Amino acid sequence: MYRFESGAVNESIADIFGVLVDDSSWDIGDDIIGEAWLAEGRTALRSLEEPGKFPVNDAYVEYGNGSGVFPAHMDEFYDMPIQVDNGGVHVNSSIINHAAFLIGDDIGREALGNIVYRALTVYLTPISNFDDTRFAFVQSAVDLYGEGSEEATSTRNGFDGVGIYEE
Repeated sequence: MYRFESGAVNESIADIFGVLVDDSSWDIGDDIIGEAWLAEGRTALRSLEEPGKFPVNDAYVEYGNGSGVFPAHMDEFYDMPIQVDNGGVHVNSSIINHAAFLIGDDIGREALGNIVYRALTVYLTPISNFDDTRFAFVQSAVDLYGEGSEEATSTRNGFDGVGIYEE
């Protein structure tokens, strides 16, 4: 369902594939920013590498920790009602995005892409939440590269790094 965590997972998967196709940076939408945002110093919509370098919409700030930027960790999760950004689908996607950056920075974009594609086609469903996504990514890394592999370890570490821990 395109709302709350499952919607954020949907957004994140799209962002991850975006940076895998255009691998010039870990930023999303850096080639579509309008003149007004450029004038304000904004160079992209979101960043997988540094989620906090871009502000969220002013209407979202009250639902977060007050920082007014995209979250990189579950400690910074925006608890938004369904009426606002479908419960935070765009804002909270940056947490999974950052986990993907941590993984990809460690094992490379090609291995990250293989893991995400398998997770999407084998394990994730329209109602998958953040915990389900961790499971899907880790299990996909194990399926593809083996238990104890650098890829499986990096995938676990990436999710640990954003506060999405194994249940």
